[in-house]
Amino acid sequence: MTRTAFAAVLAGLSLMLFAPVAQAESRVALVIGNSAYQNTPALANPGNDADDMAAALKRVGFTVHLEHNLDKRGMERATAQFAREARDADAALFYYAGHGLQHRGLNYLMPTDAKLDDEFSVNFEMTRLEDVLQSLDQARGVKILVLDACRRNPLVDRLAGKATTRDFAPTRGLARLDATRGMVVAYSTQPDQVAVDGAGRNSPFTAALVREISEPGLEIGTLFRRVAADVNHATGGRQLPELSVSLLGEFYFSSADSDVQAWAKVRASQDRGKLRDFLDRYPSSPLVLDIGERLEAIERTEKARLDRERAETERLERERLAREQAERDRRDQAERERLGRERPERERVAREQAEQKQREQAERDRLASAQVSQQIIDQAAPTAPADKTQTAMLTPPSAPLPAAPRPLAGGALVQEIKKELRRVGCYGGPIDEKWPTSEAMAAAKKFATYATLPTPKMEPTIELLDAIRGKSERVCPLECDSHQVEKDGRCIAKSCPKGLNIDDNGNCTRPPKAPTRPADASLSQPEPSSTHPRVFTAEPPRGSGAINHGENVYVDDGSCGNGQIKEIIGGQGRGSGVHRQEMCVARPPGVSRPAEQAPVAGALRQEPAAGSIRTGAKVLVDDGACPRGKIKEVTGGDMASIPRLHRCVARN
Repeated sequence: MTRTAFAAVLAGLSLMLFAPVAQAESRVALVIGNSAYQNTPALANPGNDADDMAAALKRVGFTVHLEHNLDKRGMERATAQFAREARDADAALFYYAGHGLQHRGLNYLMPTDAKLDDEFSVNFEMTRLEDVLQSLDQARGVKILVLDACRRNPLVDRLAGKATTRDFAPTRGLARLDATRGMVVAYSTQPDQVAVDGAGRNSPFTAALVREISEPGLEIGTLFRRVAADVNHATGGRQLPELSVSLLGEFYFSSADSDVQAWAKVRASQDRGKLRDFLDRYPSSPLVLDIGERLEAIERTEKARLDRERAETERLERERLAREQAERDRRDQAERERLGRERPERERVAREQAEQKQREQAERDRLASAQVSQQIIDQAAPTAPADKTQTAMLTPPSAPLPAAPRPLAGGALVQEIKKELRRVGCYGGPIDEKWPTSEAMAAAKKFATYATLPTPKMEPTIELLDAIRGKSERVCPLECDSHQVEKDGRCIAKSCPKGLNIDDNGNCTRPPKAPTRPADASLSQPEPSSTHPRVFTAEPPRGSGAINHGENVYVDDGSCGNGQIKEIIGGQGRGSGVHRQEMCVARPPGVSRPAEQAPVAGALRQEPAAGSIRTGAKVLVDDGACPRGKIKEVTGGDMASIPRLHRCVARN
């Protein structure tokens, strides 16, 4: 029979004979190690035995309560708590390492504070094993009692010398205890014998139990028999553990698969990871050699496959590189041919660009010379007042200076930009080095608007100066308000003949007598008549010609209190000293809000905010501020040097 066939037979037998029992739903354990005795020499190993046993039980699914060096009260309290927790457990285990003795056929466990003066103190100083068995009986499943408590106890010899009754005969070791139904009892040695404490970390019994308890696939009876064999071998035949089993079913500490069971699950797999995991978990299994051969065969097959794939990948990569190189050579050849065809054209364009640069440089030199000449002229000529006139075009000098100018920057550049803006009719402010100012910014925007150029950056730059110098004529139109007239390319204040004044519309009219108001407030209310002053729904704008000088009108805009209306008496134009007068008076009888007029297409109901109407654009505003049959026309300004204009025009 081959090794592979033998492994298959073992796997089949394992499935029939060693199927693991389902792990208990709940497992509890009480582990006690007493070594620091107060009235007898201390033991070396029980503390280590308890620690290692608790760790092993946790690994196989037990909830462990570990206790060290308990006195009598502590042992009673721990046993009572264990009884409560074992009541609903499917498996309960009690482990004790320390001194124990039997007296009159009863077994006792020794607390650390026990003081045995005579046979009468045994029942009161020791813990009866019978109490522990009662706690175990609370479990509904498997009950396991493990005692490593038959160590040599000097107190037994001392009690034998102090016997006061003829039948007192303390015995070494523990008495035999037959397991009740559902219980497993394991002693570290035979009844009436003394267990070896051990020279290492653990006693021989506990060391073997800890080593075997995690072994997968071991039924509890088989496990303790292997422990007994290990202890017997380790002590040279001086100690043989005792086992009493009364179980109807099987119990496994470890639910993990045995090596044969694990092999049955992976024997058909080609996964190298699973096979290596088996070798790591079961290094001493007889199946290790066969699995090693299987791994070698899989690795040889995998290596051959990888070699084939690597060779194919390298072939495809060589072909791809060859195609890419051929494509690069083709593109390079085509590029060389194209460059050969385009070289004459590039040379021609380069010559034209060089000539253009020379012409631009010559023009900049000419403009720079003109700038220096203009500076000399400006310094020699007085500056006109800014609040009375607006400068028209400044004609540049025709004769340039021979000296080459220095590049402009800083304040000198700002001054030159302002001079050029004034020359093209876009700026009327002072020529200084301040930037930015509202007048300068508005002038730059105005220049860009009328020169149909992109809006420039709001910074003084050589590019902006060059753009302005490129205009030889006026760019921004001369705009004079109703109180100014154009003269020699400038807006100057309008004057009237002697005895006449300028009204809000800029007309020369004879001033009427100033109106007087009666001292008595009751006289301010006009007598009822068929004719009343005109009524507006909004206050007419100043300078629109809606109210004549001395005329009184009513404005029903709700700005006065209940029963009152705003009364306005028209004044004269700007600079006349006679201003419009406003007051709230009692609403005269018969004065009512005027009827709504037919709407005008495209008219606004309210005048837009400042800056929302483009400079020079005209809009109609039907807000009731003009006489009946007319509508307000608003001409946009630039919020700086050009004010917004208002006038009343016919509605049609």
